[in-house]
Amino acid sequence: MNKQLLVLALATAVIIPGYAQDAKKNVGKVESVGDQMYFEVSLEDFETTPYTNKNMAYRVTTYQKGSLAIRDQYPAPTGKSKKYLGVKVFGKYGDVFTITPSKEIIINKYCKTIAFWVYGKKFSGELSIILQDASKTNHRMVLGSLDFLGWRKLVIKIDGKINQEDEFLNQKRFLKIMQIQYRPKNRERLPRWQYFYIDDINAMVREKYTDRQSDDW
Repeated sequence: MNKQLLVLALATAVIIPGYAQDAKKNVGKVESVGDQMYFEVSLEDFETTPYTNKNMAYRVTTYQKGSLAIRDQYPAPTGKSKKYLGVKVFGKYGDVFTITPSKEIIINKYCKTIAFWVYGKKFSGELSIILQDASKTNHRMVLGSLDFLGWRKLVIKIDGKINQEDEFLNQKRFLKIMQIQYRPKNRERLPRWQYFYIDDINAMVREKYTDRQSDDW
């Protein structure tokens, strides 16, 4: 009887540590269900892309003016940024100032949100983008009013009105930011200079659904 208990104790001493080691291997394991894991991607960080006054357009009558410049002092507090885009415009209510990206800003994954880091100077102008969806339809989407002081992250939620799906599984389509627009809101009779700054443009995305079923059967 004592021999049987001794054998059982030795077997337990071998088995339990082995089980504990296997359990530790599974600690911290992350699993995603389908393709619902969203992650952030950078669309434009202004670190290497050149921007000049040729990237800005506006209706010239008697007073409108505008200018762009890449700046490197006091960037957005992201911990990574060194350069950002400075924007100044001379206008009033009813004017529209348009910035065309120097490079194509394309989102080829399924997008949940688009975010801009923006430095406002308490001007009440409205910042928006022209977003082209997967069916080549353009949508004006408002980021918000710039009547605040300092850096702030402005976010646009992409809803079901924006077509993102591929027409066919083997024909990939994408979203594209065509323009950034600023609309002054000051209603004084005379226009005035207004300033704001744009840093990192990011998007929260996930992989699009793919066909994993083989038709070879």
